[in-house]
Amino acid sequence: MDFSFYMPARMLVGDGVVAQNAPLLAGLGTRCLLVTGKNSARISGALEDVTAALDSQGIPWQVFDGIGQNPLLSACHAAGRAAREFGADFLIGIGGGSPLDGAKAAAVYAANPELAPREIYGGHSVPALPFALVGTTAGTGSEVTRVSVLSDDETGRKRSISTPDLYARLSFGDPQRYTASLSRRFTISTALDAVAHAVESYFAKTADPITRACSVEALLQLIPALRAIQEPETLPDGDGRQRLYLGSIYAGLAFNGPGLCFPHAMGYLLSEEYGIPHGEACAVFLPQFIELAVREEAQLSSRLLARLGLRKQELCGFIAGFTAGLELPSFTGEEIQGLLPRWESSPNIGRTPGDFTPEKQAAVLQRIFQ
Repeated sequence: MDFSFYMPARMLVGDGVVAQNAPLLAGLGTRCLLVTGKNSARISGALEDVTAALDSQGIPWQVFDGIGQNPLLSACHAAGRAAREFGADFLIGIGGGSPLDGAKAAAVYAANPELAPREIYGGHSVPALPFALVGTTAGTGSEVTRVSVLSDDETGRKRSISTPDLYARLSFGDPQRYTASLSRRFTISTALDAVAHAVESYFAKTADPITRACSVEALLQLIPALRAIQEPETLPDGDGRQRLYLGSIYAGLAFNGPGLCFPHAMGYLLSEEYGIPHGEACAVFLPQFIELAVREEAQLSSRLLARLGLRKQELCGFIAGFTAGLELPSFTGEEIQGLLPRWESSPNIGRTPGDFTPEKQAAVLQRIFQ
């Protein structure tokens, strides 16, 4: 049995966690740029908590709130420039997956002023500035991963970067406070993203016993919490918010090493071209992925389903129930063939169980979109 597991991110979770650990921020630097979106950091109360913590340590700060959904390279590049102009020697990302991923990229651009926006995909010579992350959703697990998913302004396509300096020095989670303001749909969509992380990474060819254990624990947290809000208009209680957040962190630990499979690669099509939220877009493909995984990895799938106490049909139906109301595009056979080149070099396709050929990819698309 050969594997390597590396996880240097320090995670702090609890009520009032930012205020209680304010002195730790002084260990990151002396001037800070806060990287956020327009609203979530403020509405959740996280921005107020972080600025108060910085003030308590005498650390000057400035806010860059230009990171939108599916963070653009140009916005992250601008955040890196803002950090240099302010003289920041560390950053704090506050928000959901987009601001957190944006803060990671901004830390790279801040340390590498010569780097043009698209050049970040080719690597960087100077390590990213130190950064901390404060999550306000329960989905991406970016708090504990070295992954940043960015959108190319020129193509509109998503593409990830992943280097050891993209681990946060500190990550803070206060799910009862910071995720309480999320709408039902956003809560479900981000949770479905975490479910996809857990399921895909469990079956990835590159998975190992530790990451699979994290996948199982993630699903044991996420599925009951989602089941509790299946009925329309229901929202998680405090315990549910905590379970969703913990599940998202376990799922982040699960996929950080082995990566993901075809639902994420193909899900980008729906979020990039049709505006379907990322978690829901990935979940559209999950039942087909589970069907494939059961055929290709019988022992692994039997073990997972036994731990979850579910049959394959029950798990697939449970996930499909959350995407049943989506308006999905329809594609002709010719259009499906035209989509296949999008995934020719995708590592997610290569990690998918079995030999996930273009013919099998087309069959999946036909079952969903025809």
